[in-house]
Amino acid sequence: MLVALVAAEPKGIRTPRLLKIAAFGGGEEHHVRQLKRLIEDLNGAGWDIRNTASPGQTAIYRAFAGDNRLRLSLTPEQRTELARAALIAGYAEFATRAGIEGTGAPPTPELRTAPQSERNDDALNKVLYALERHCRLRFVYKRRPRVVHPHFVYPGTSGWHLVGHEDGSEKHKRFVTDRMSDVRVDLPRTADPRYEPYRDELDPLTWAIDEPMDVTVETTPAHRNQVETLLGMSSYHEIDDDAVRLTIRVTHRAAFRNRLYELGPRVRVLAPETIRRELLQELESLLD
Repeated sequence: MLVALVAAEPKGIRTPRLLKIAAFGGGEEHHVRQLKRLIEDLNGAGWDIRNTASPGQTAIYRAFAGDNRLRLSLTPEQRTELARAALIAGYAEFATRAGIEGTGAPPTPELRTAPQSERNDDALNKVLYALERHCRLRFVYKRRPRVVHPHFVYPGTSGWHLVGHEDGSEKHKRFVTDRMSDVRVDLPRTADPRYEPYRDELDPLTWAIDEPMDVTVETTPAHRNQVETLLGMSSYHEIDDDAVRLTIRVTHRAAFRNRLYELGPRVRVLAPETIRRELLQELESLLD
């Protein structure tokens, strides 16, 4: 039946034809029940088979293509949590692409390490919606009405925490979603964009550890994009037929050296001599 469904894409197969392929025993009504149970079992095993017919019409089943490895290796609870994490990370299409949606997975499993009150998944779902669409949030927290511009959420021992900027406050605040009530979501793009000066600091290459220095490296035209991706965009470049020379500002020499080792023979350091000497000394120390 799976072979037939895959071969019939994208039209799908009507119920009568699927019943003949399955060759169930018993009466026709019993056949249909068996078919539905079989499809439920296959979906539970990682496939994505859906009825695409309009309500009231004979069912037409399709096997949608997708990567079912996650659905085979994770429990329904884990799949739900993974889909939530994808939304939190701003990757709204991940659940569909990974074949997680439509599996009837249960709500997010318990995250706490200590007994707490009943979960408030409705609040969390609205928070995730607001994050994805940059909506302003309105809710009651500790008996006070709040207006918050959401930034991100993260899991903690008390459940899911929302971090955002509350109107009338100069600092970012944290709110446990389970303790939020009367949650309302404003229109998309009503939330103020968050200021994130720390984003660049996530890359050690941008850290101001050493005195700034311009380093000239040489690579090939075929490897230029990869070199600039790892070492940073150049402030100056020269291009010959078979060589590209790039000048890159370096503020963290150790991180820069590590990236050079990762690139290997695809890049060569031309200047200054101090950087070349540091590289040679470090490489020679590894031979001891």
